[in-house]
Amino acid sequence: MTKFLTIIFISLTFVACGQKTQSVDKDKERLDKVCDTFMKLFSEGKTHDALLLLKQNTLMIPASIDTLQVTIDNQTTHYFPTYGKILSYEFITERKIKDFIAKRFYILKFDKYYLKFDFTLYKASTSWSITNFKYDEELVELLY
Repeated sequence: MTKFLTIIFISLTFVACGQKTQSVDKDKERLDKVCDTFMKLFSEGKTHDALLLLKQNTLMIPASIDTLQVTIDNQTTHYFPTYGKILSYEFITERKIKDFIAKRFYILKFDKYYLKFDFTLYKASTSWSITNFKYDEELVELLY
């Protein structure tokens, strides 16, 4: 009888763990991967590819992303060289409001400086999208 109860207990534990695993939001995971891929492309100097990926996964107006591309091209030519060579990027943290808004933070590391990137994600009725993207030097959100 003890073996039977032990088997039932273990089985119920596995079922409970399995159900928790199934509740993972696959669309959110997909968008997290989009943000990671964006940062990888950007750190490799493939800014056009990175912004195309952003354009495909955002509610931002395409014309605003095109304007952003012009700005990034200008900064890549005139400002980024003073920061040194791009070394890598690093995911820092994600902050959430319940299960429908998230903000992901990354740091792009240069030889002499850094830039903070953040993506704001929003879950509409059934799917996630990027609603805002920005990069700057401000670290206040990360420090407190």
